[in-house]
Amino acid sequence: MSTTSLPPVEYMQAALRHWLDAEALYRTGRLANAGQLYGFVAECGLKALLLACGIVPGPDGGIPESHPTNDKKRHPLRQHMPVLADRIAAHGHLIPDGAQATTYMATLPSLTHFDDWSVDHRYWRDVALPLTSVAQWRSAAVEVTQMLDQAKQDGKL
Repeated sequence: MSTTSLPPVEYMQAALRHWLDAEALYRTGRLANAGQLYGFVAECGLKALLLACGIVPGPDGGIPESHPTNDKKRHPLRQHMPVLADRIAAHGHLIPDGAQATTYMATLPSLTHFDDWSVDHRYWRDVALPLTSVAQWRSAAVEVTQMLDQAKQDGKL
């Protein structure tokens, strides 16, 4: 049980943790789990960016459950990759500092590499996983970590 009153969700920290574990797995040829974690690096990194650009976090510190203008609907940016990246572009009007988010998103040209990534891969048989895509997922995750580093240097994170 935690003794701190901080909310449990911290996307930047989670992105770094997933990155370090993904790299360790990648170096030892454990591509299935490395690939899964690269997707989570991108997801957590994008969610950190959204909060830094003004999305008001929910009580857990993450993207809120409900839509900002209709609490009976799910927030459109509470998604996994690759849907999250597409939704950021489609729902930029929901990002208070959308111009800043767009600037950082422009540094991530390889996010489309996650088009064949799925959070559901965690349940799949090894032979069904698109392991030939792991290197591309990794390169996209590298871009996300570099974007986070830049946003931190800029004082945004």
